[in-house]
Amino acid sequence: MHTQYLILLMSSLMLFGDQAVKVPMEKLGTEYELIGKLHAPLGKLITVVGVVVEGPFKGYEGGPNLRVQQIQGKYYQKDIQICLSPYFTDWGESAAVPKLKNGETYEMEGYETGGFVGVPDEAYSKAGLMIQTSGHYFRHRFVAIKAKLTKPISCAPWMFSGEKALLSGVAKSLAGDAALVGDGWSVIVKRGEKWNDHVEGKKIESYGLYNPDPTGKEDPNRANKTFDLVDGWWRLVALEDQVGRMVALRGTARSMNGVWWFHYRGTDLYVDGMESLPGWSHTNHWQAMQIEGRLEKAKLPSLEQISLKTDRDLVEYYIVRDPKWKSLPELLAPETGLPPSAE
Repeated sequence: MHTQYLILLMSSLMLFGDQAVKVPMEKLGTEYELIGKLHAPLGKLITVVGVVVEGPFKGYEGGPNLRVQQIQGKYYQKDIQICLSPYFTDWGESAAVPKLKNGETYEMEGYETGGFVGVPDEAYSKAGLMIQTSGHYFRHRFVAIKAKLTKPISCAPWMFSGEKALLSGVAKSLAGDAALVGDGWSVIVKRGEKWNDHVEGKKIESYGLYNPDPTGKEDPNRANKTFDLVDGWWRLVALEDQVGRMVALRGTARSMNGVWWFHYRGTDLYVDGMESLPGWSHTNHWQAMQIEGRLEKAKLPSLEQISLKTDRDLVEYYIVRDPKWKSLPELLAPETGLPPSAE
């Protein structure tokens, strides 16, 4: 019988209720095959590359996690993070699975598996026992049978042939063209136009398709090293380079005890009147979104003291004035504040 592939995060079965596809467990492996976070059938031996980070302190996702950048030789910018487990022994007890260091890049061979953890909401309510747990969901994990330290992955145009990608580099004007210059490559963002002074020399990003520069055939030094940005856009990255200017920042909304703020690549900042913006809802907590407005600096109540005292100390923060917002389906991995080696 033809096997049907289900790209299925098992927890979605709970989120959509009766609208979810019901998969009989006894038909797994015959009529249905589960595809995990790593775009491969659960239990299939694969090779992945990524940066090791510490998982959340609470819940079932703690311990070493992998921020995945490459699967079976293909590069990904989708935000993929998965718990790690060593095969048979603990980390560092054999040469095959060495002790891991946070922030370092590893190549691992193994397989994805998982199982349900936590307690269903209905059972938790009816039991009447106050225990610290999470909802009932499918926990993915990668079991590594081999792991080794490897060089950090630095994204380059040729890694994403025919696909849109987010690349970072330095803004430089090259031969009259506005370019993004990376490590041994460059992207022509605007032909026949130099960067403005406030952009020249600053860190920028571009998103779009990257076609090899046709002029490279005439200049051997540029062949296979220079690309044209197609159907895309660019932006400044560092907040300090955007103060006093209109911005469009992609990050996540966060809240605690009724206080809302915005998280942008490891930096918490204020959004003027955030909780009163049109269409705002408590469900925006941890929601990926884009905030547009004018970026300024101001002395504002410390976000680190929210749970400590009501009269919080004033600390200098970035703040977006005259803001607008729109939700995003997700952020790309480079937009989430990964360790420098993972950008």
